[in-house]
Amino acid sequence: MKRLDKTLICFMEANGAIAGEDREIYEYALKSVRIIGGNLITSLVIGFGLRMPWYCMLLLVALLVLRSDAGGYHAATVWRCYAMSCAGLAAALLWVRAALPGQAAVTLCLAAASFFLIFLLAPLEAKNKPLDEKRKRVAQKRARVIVTVEMAAGILCFAVDQKAAVTLLCAVVWCGLGYIGWFLEKKHGQEGV
Repeated sequence: MKRLDKTLICFMEANGAIAGEDREIYEYALKSVRIIGGNLITSLVIGFGLRMPWYCMLLLVALLVLRSDAGGYHAATVWRCYAMSCAGLAAALLWVRAALPGQAAVTLCLAAASFFLIFLLAPLEAKNKPLDEKRKRVAQKRARVIVTVEMAAGILCFAVDQKAAVTLLCAVVWCGLGYIGWFLEKKHGQEGV
């Protein structure tokens, strides 16, 4: 893929579409498009494969909106992130589809615990995305609003569609698990020092 990216960038540079000094920006952009596009396609394959495309899209949107301000665990490599994301998505959708006795109560309890983690601690910073104080305050307010809206929407959805309710609450739980992963990573990093 890197070879294809370089060939495409050389072609664009040779034809005057981009300036030579912008080469690294375009390499990064192509890599990002490939990663995001690959994740989106894989997510849709998982959603359609489990015959739950609507719930898959709902989960992804809810999670992306929340996670962008709340922060949390970031895997050390792109492939680890990809594998964990695919496994987490499949697990959440299988949980939504399961329709087990007590599922609503279990999901609501896990979501409530995650809600409090996110509400009290957001945003969590990543090594590659440090936040200044102003950005922290803005992200904290937005994360609190988003997690509150998603919790309320999830609870209200129980009256209409239990699977949609569980899906929305799973996004909060998934983000909360990202907080636990973040703390474990920090603790492991400190023990190694």
